[in-house]
Amino acid sequence: MAARCLCCQQPVSEDGRYHARCLKALWGKAAAPRIPFAAKDLPDKVTTSAEHMSISGVQAKALVRLNEDSGEVEFSPAGSTHILKPEPNEYPGLPAMENACMGMADALAMNVPPHGLFPMADGRLCYIVKRFDRADDGGKIQSETMFQVLGAEDKYKGSLESVGKAIRAHAENVGLDTIDFFERVLLCFLIGNGDMHLKNWAFLIRGKKAALAPVYDFVSSKVYIKRESDTALTINGKGDKLQRADFEGLAKNLKLDPRAAANSFAKMKGAQEKLRELAIYSELDPSMRQEFEDVLGERFRRLFPVGNIHCENGLARV
Repeated sequence: MAARCLCCQQPVSEDGRYHARCLKALWGKAAAPRIPFAAKDLPDKVTTSAEHMSISGVQAKALVRLNEDSGEVEFSPAGSTHILKPEPNEYPGLPAMENACMGMADALAMNVPPHGLFPMADGRLCYIVKRFDRADDGGKIQSETMFQVLGAEDKYKGSLESVGKAIRAHAENVGLDTIDFFERVLLCFLIGNGDMHLKNWAFLIRGKKAALAPVYDFVSSKVYIKRESDTALTINGKGDKLQRADFEGLAKNLKLDPRAAANSFAKMKGAQEKLRELAIYSELDPSMRQEFEDVLGERFRRLFPVGNIHCENGLARV
């Protein structure tokens, strides 16, 4: 079996584990950097509160950049260009899981920053993603999370309808950003990403122009937290046991054209085998790959129940 790129997960024909184009997109050069430190060398992080178990609450993150002279990744609290996430002991394989889920978003033509897996000094893979809030010249691009936009007090209290309303109120390109948002919601459900709270949705702001920020923090949290609800933010007043009708209701609330919503559903359905392939060829261990496949299968069955094509809430079933 051909080796797979540790960035895009597609077959690699050249020597090594990376496509030159993937490395160039992530680092600006076709050479993989060396990481001279291990996860134990990262600063201690505050763990999640007992009130809400979440992956983001225990995962360490380091602000880093590439040292052009040494070819090494170095810590850079100020002037960082990338975010590095090591493998947490609580969630084995999490870097590979995030890389796979972000690859799925990329396969669906979503706005995904360059990212990939790289070995640390102890041999364990970490996940590295390019910061989307930095310009090519190193300057900062203003970003605001929906937690800030909505004036929230708890990142887990709110609805996806309220996020959609903020997008419709502030986005420069309302139509495209609303469809983009809706498709991300569908994908998060399909992969079992139940931890998309208000700080995981954001705007990038250039001047007075706001746009939905690129995809970030996509993981199948359901694989790790078995009793987790379907969604961190409610849909149709529900956080769990979501069905097709709930997402159709969300599309209607977002004022999506029925044909556009139907196209989004069809896009997800048509990508089922591609998403499954990305799970199979991920760097997860075999048992976790199987669990991920199981989550995908169960969610696809819920979103696309077997039945005749008909219309419900004005949306054509696919």
